[in-house]
Amino acid sequence: MQETLNFGKTEITKIKEILSSHEQGKTTNYFEEMRTKYLGCTITLYSSGKVSIQGVDASKVKDEILAKMGLVQDLTIGIDETGRGESDGPLVITGVLCDNNELRQVRDSKKTSDIAKKEKIVSEKMLGSVTVVLNARLVDLVRNNGKNLNTLEAETIDKISEILRGYLPANTPAKTIVDGAPLKVKNADIIFLPKADDNVAAVGAASIVAKHTRNNSSDKQERKTWKKKEN
Repeated sequence: MQETLNFGKTEITKIKEILSSHEQGKTTNYFEEMRTKYLGCTITLYSSGKVSIQGVDASKVKDEILAKMGLVQDLTIGIDETGRGESDGPLVITGVLCDNNELRQVRDSKKTSDIAKKEKIVSEKMLGSVTVVLNARLVDLVRNNGKNLNTLEAETIDKISEILRGYLPANTPAKTIVDGAPLKVKNADIIFLPKADDNVAAVGAASIVAKHTRNNSSDKQERKTWKKKEN
């Protein structure tokens, strides 16, 4: 059995402290920070913040690590898109509302081999999600009416955040984090973070759901307005 956890680089020091009480092993390559043995499992900490746990009791070890991290509820709306730079098919923008600590098994869809399997994990653990699918003809229609992809995406991000936040009780602490460089959104509280899909569980979850949706779309039509320079 194998379990995976993903942490930000700022959390690596804490994880190393937790793993230091285990039987120490030798790392096998330069991107491994630490390798240990515990309850018959091999635990590998990578420089990216990923923790791989292999062994029969991998699930138990995973739960122990999370408990020792002392993590508290971290409600986050993660938003990511897929298909923006493609010349055909849909542009998919997804927002996932979840507790970051319950979805540390997922990360950026570009680094995930089994999208369908991970999407099932996200569906089970998340509180809710909103996915906007714009097929090729709609992307063309929007562009032909003078709107570029940055504006389109910014407007959609604002709407997704508003919808998901609207379900939370008043004064519930929850942040909205979007993968990538800043866009001109109306909500000043929205956080744009490069590589968030690889460092924030909620954004990685959104990346997974968006990719799964695009993979299962029947829209294969070419975008007539597609211009490489815009992407």
